[in-house]
This record gives sequence, C-alpha cells and structure tokens, in this order.
Amino acid sequence: MKHQFYVRGEEISGWALAHGFSAAMVYSVLNGRCKARRGQAHRIAVALGLKETPEEAGAGTSTDAAGGV
Repeated sequence: MKHQFYVRGEEISGWALAHGFSAAMVYSVLNGRCKARRGQAHRIAVALGLKETPEEAGAGTSTDAAGGV
C-alpha cells in the first residue's frame, strides 16, 4: 500500500490530512502496528481500501436469526 502512494507521488501525510486523519495513525495502520478493528484505525483501513465497509462485509450474510427458515 505504501508503494502505491510512492507510485502516485502522493505523500501519506497529505492523504491523511485530506481525509481528516492523523498522519501518525495512518502510518500505524499501514505499518501493521494497529489491527484496525474499530474506531479511527478501522475507518482509515476502510478509506485506504484495506478493509471492506461494514455494508460490503455484511452483504453476503443472512440477517435471519433462524438461519433462513
């Protein structure tokens, strides 16, 4: 992912600022120091395309508690 920023000639800190995130937190997500399970780290991972949005993640699951019966 960091290579993609390099190829585009885009600074990670600039991307973070443009998307309203802390540059330090974006680096933490990109470097794997944060698991990005919830909160700002999760939102960063979704914005970077590293994780699905909650809507995409739940698109293939059944919401029926009885298992579709």
